[in-house]
Amino acid sequence: MDKIGVEPVALLTQIINFLLMVLILSKILYKPILKMLDERKKKIEEGLKYTEKMQLEMEKLEIKKTEVLDKAREEVKKIIEEGKKAGKSVEADIIKSAHEEAKHIIESGNKEIDSEKAKMLKALHRETVDVSVKMAEKILKDVLSQEDQRSIIDKKLKQIAGLVK
Repeated sequence: MDKIGVEPVALLTQIINFLLMVLILSKILYKPILKMLDERKKKIEEGLKYTEKMQLEMEKLEIKKTEVLDKAREEVKKIIEEGKKAGKSVEADIIKSAHEEAKHIIESGNKEIDSEKAKMLKALHRETVDVSVKMAEKILKDVLSQEDQRSIIDKKLKQIAGLVK
């Protein structure tokens, strides 16, 4: 091997040095680097799985959010409808009470009118009786005696009282 310019002892030392270096590097650097790369790969895979899981969760949350919003909208519509119904009910109650109050006012007005009518009839009755008595006195004073006048007047007053009642 001397002819090609290679010394066997130097070649052997270089091979041993190379193997030692490979052994030392594999123990010191290669295994920790591989271990670190495996750990990083696992973390990346876990991160990807977590990301997928979170995306699924986000999709589920989005679906739930949509359902909740739809329910809320339906409830709002129901509340609005109930409010409208309650408003109509209150309106009907107000109209009903207004009609009842108007009816009460009309009834009390009619009672007042009847009362005033009765008072006026009584007053008219008295006036009629007074006028009749005065007329009868003037007319009968000359023709009939006091007792006859009195009995006729009493009869007529009773007749008039019967008619007025």
